Amino acid sequence: MNEFYSTMRDEDYKPFIESKGNGKFSADYVSWAVMHDMMKKHFDYVEYIIHKYEITTSTGATLTIPYMVLPNGSAMVEITLKVTDKNGDQQEHTECLAVRDFKMQAQASPDSAQIENTIRRCIAKAGSMLTGFGIELWFGEDIKGLDYKPNIDDPELQGNTLAKRTKESIGGWYEPTKGHITVDQWIKIQRLMGDAVFNDQNPAKSEKIKVIVLGNPTEEVANQMITKLQKQKKELKAKAKEKKVA
Repeated sequence: MNEFYSTMRDEDYKPFIESKGNGKFSADYVSWAVMHDMMKKHFDYVEYIIHKYEITTSTGATLTIPYMVLPNGSAMVEITLKVTDKNGDQQEHTECLAVRDFKMQAQASPDSAQIENTIRRCIAKAGSMLTGFGIELWFGEDIKGLDYKPNIDDPELQGNTLAKRTKESIGGWYEPTKGHITVDQWIKIQRLMGDAVFNDQNPAKSEKIKVIVLGNPTEEVANQMITKLQKQKKELKAKAKEKKVA
């Protein structure tokens, strides 16, 4: 175990455990406030960045929102946690979390309170992944996810073309075909193109993404596009860092 991870890994988190729900929907967790307080006690600097995305409304207006809308109408939040230890070394971890309702089902068209709560839970999860504090509470979480089944009978989803759970589509206007761009690849491209490092304020960004998808590139070409965007993102971040140093 490295020195950084051992700083909080063996801290007793049990006195801070809280429970949510009951029966098969119950879950134990450590709140984001406890996680933040614990990190501030152990590290010189703590920062979390909420990833933001641009959407275009039906009126053509461009909005920046703190969550990513997926093709089926549900949402994900993404957090990057940065911590500087007493030696001046910086560690960071990026974590994502689905917005869920009280039954632990993915929530279509989530409201602001659900987004806020998911962001806080994501901060707590990122803290556990980065520092090890309370990480036992997440053991088996990936296995639990295998049992997740979308609630296609939820009345809130009826009539919502973005939330159809019976087939995989992109935004309700494109059907993936075998050997061509997948929903996962589309989401990665959307997220990369929406990164603030590109400093692209073009309100037609979502239309650019549609053009890319409707061109129906192969999975291989889509992967090349993702790799190219990731490389550009890395280079731009490096340049930005050099400017700050200068």
